[in-house]
Amino acid sequence: MRRLSLHEALAEVFNPLNSTIVDVGCGDGSLVRHLADKGARAIGIEVSEEQLDRALKGKNISNGSYRVGTGQALPLEDNSADTVIYSNSFHHLPLTAMTSALIEAARVLKPSGRLIVVEPMAEGSYFELVRTIDDETEVRAAAYNTLRHPPPTLERVDETVYITTVSYWDADHFLTHVMAVDPIRRDRLPEVEATIRRLFASNRRIEGRKAVFDQPMRRMVYQRLA
Repeated sequence: MRRLSLHEALAEVFNPLNSTIVDVGCGDGSLVRHLADKGARAIGIEVSEEQLDRALKGKNISNGSYRVGTGQALPLEDNSADTVIYSNSFHHLPLTAMTSALIEAARVLKPSGRLIVVEPMAEGSYFELVRTIDDETEVRAAAYNTLRHPPPTLERVDETVYITTVSYWDADHFLTHVMAVDPIRRDRLPEVEATIRRLFASNRRIEGRKAVFDQPMRRMVYQRLA
């Protein structure tokens, strides 16, 4: 199985130059900044001002912006985006909203525009670490089932599985990251922290000065039909 970074996986299926690109569930805004640096008009979407705070604290970018919204109610006009991206975020949608989110992505896409969904699979050394605090086996399966049955306005044109690597300086760095992704996890941490630290030490491999873990990923690409 090939090893790809997120940026490499995206670069294989679209060109951001002079495009309007929407990153749904943009997190800390790193992908928005990357796409803007590549010449895109990049828009990051998060569910609340609080969730956008991390992105807004990042580097200012002249051709990037952030908005509050959800996958099932994007704050964008019809036919306004060349590409909509979900990077590690589609499975965080409410189960009842996943199909609506696909329909909504098609609404904002221009004819022949692309929806790209990159999702982590429920396997690999990184998943075994994360599942200790938040087992997403069922929700990831539900997300994939929804993605396998897109609405008639979207045609699936690619499905590729690859491996990406995730790296941290230490267990504290990992815990800070997973808490930022989903603050609800803080409530579960006290009862599982010792197990997480043990698994972090036993499942890692060292590259340079960092601890590295493997995470199988699935990239799915859809084209909006005219």
